[in-house]
Amino acid sequence: MAPDAALGLFDLAKAAWASASQGQLPEADVLKLLISKVLGLGIIAGACVTKVPQIRVIAAGRSAAGLSALAFELEAVGLLIISAYGYLTQLPLNTYGEAVVLWLQVLVILALVYKYGRVSSLRVMAVGGLMVAGISAVLSGNITPLQITRAFEANTLLLMAARVPQIWKNFSESSTGQLSAVTTAINVVGCVVRLFTTASEGGGDAMFRQYLVSLALNGTLMAQILWYARRAATPIAAATKRSFKKKA
Repeated sequence: MAPDAALGLFDLAKAAWASASQGQLPEADVLKLLISKVLGLGIIAGACVTKVPQIRVIAAGRSAAGLSALAFELEAVGLLIISAYGYLTQLPLNTYGEAVVLWLQVLVILALVYKYGRVSSLRVMAVGGLMVAGISAVLSGNITPLQITRAFEANTLLLMAARVPQIWKNFSESSTGQLSAVTTAINVVGCVVRLFTTASEGGGDAMFRQYLVSLALNGTLMAQILWYARRAATPIAAATKRSFKKKA
């Protein structure tokens, strides 16, 4: 009999230990769910530093060059919807906790992008007002589980809208600007892990599709970072080679 996905990490670990202490291998379903929950908590822990490299890059360079404010605004809204979905449908924290952590970090990035990107005050107030209104609606109970489920299903399109402007900006400028390779790589790994945990703990087709789309988009960004970094390095290498020849 398959274990209940609602079982906590301690209960699953206890069940696995009980089998192991009797010289038997734990049931495959128990191990799968246990690994899923451990990975879920690991994702939350990793999320605490996911956006930090991007924040440091912007702060150190005092520049938001190459970064799309719209992309981060849409990402903030999308993460807020995921957090609200998990909270209102009473999912275990390990299945959505990273969304809350990432949302807070994206707000910091937005503040820096607004500061160094010279975004209008009206736009800043509009986005801030939207965030406050959304949080208030969730905490006040004015949003039903059905409404937030529909919003979550539509969030896949929002996720695409959040990443596509950045992907297009990179393509049109043949550069990824201040986009952090470390942050993007962590996002890719996180998507792969979340696909596994969603399949293991029955997160539903909508959640699985969302992480699949997210993997494709973040993978595209990672490919752009590697490609444009390689193109930028080629002229430098050629110039260095010519310099050595002249000295010789």
